[in-house]
Amino acid sequence: MTRQNMFEILKSKYNIVKEMNKITNLYNKISIWVCIYSENSHYSIEELFETQILPDWKQRGSYLTCKEIKNDLNITDYFVKESSIDNIIIALEYYENIFYLMYKRFRRDDHYEFPKEYYLMIQNVNILLDHLNYERKIFEREEKLILIPKKPEATAVAEISSKETALAILMYNHHSMKGNITGKRKLLYQISLEFETLLKQPHKNYNDFFEKTNGLLNNLHIRHDNKTKEGNKNPVIEIDDKELENWYDELYQLLLFCVLIHDNLERKNRVADFLKSIKENKCKD
Repeated sequence: MTRQNMFEILKSKYNIVKEMNKITNLYNKISIWVCIYSENSHYSIEELFETQILPDWKQRGSYLTCKEIKNDLNITDYFVKESSIDNIIIALEYYENIFYLMYKRFRRDDHYEFPKEYYLMIQNVNILLDHLNYERKIFEREEKLILIPKKPEATAVAEISSKETALAILMYNHHSMKGNITGKRKLLYQISLEFETLLKQPHKNYNDFFEKTNGLLNNLHIRHDNKTKEGNKNPVIEIDDKELENWYDELYQLLLFCVLIHDNLERKNRVADFLKSIKENKCKD
């Protein structure tokens, strides 16, 4: 058996809960120095956020303190091995919004001095997100940041969609959507509207995927009423919410697949035309 080197051993020891507690510990202990008009003072991360950013934050709602926000999000100062990944993601999302807003506010202001530990904490958050396979999505106008699972297919479709549909595609994977049948149904309907024409077009060798996708849209209470029993001309589904959510997730993947098929078929045609033009020009020579 090949001996592991020290770096392989250290990498294998990475523990998500332990690392989250290291981040939380740094977050609560860090002091930021502020020097304005020759007066020096220091603030915790949340004290600085509450005094300089929170009052004008577009996502503040009616919240007055960080403690209020953390209480409603059930964010604790210590995580145990039984802590769910969802709880860790929510806490990281809370931290990340504060880091993002503080970066926007103070990055060009020499009056605020952030200690070395602050940047080590940011690095540790980045490492943890990589281990969780999550990434950031920033909405500048709304002044908010969300964490979503890394899904290359979702990102690829979002990049060729309108802004509203791109948001729907990315939001479908957000942790807050888990178990939210109504929310998922609305997002699937929004996504399907943008690609409705595409879904009805013939695609040689791939028609079955498009037919099945349209079939699910027509029978899963998305395009039509498939719940009402009395006087309903549409097929009625009688499945529980858990099974319905599973089918919604399958439909989401099929929708992305169909859009990518269409996009790549168009790309293939463009390449074919280009190669044909090269061949024709060569013949002329």
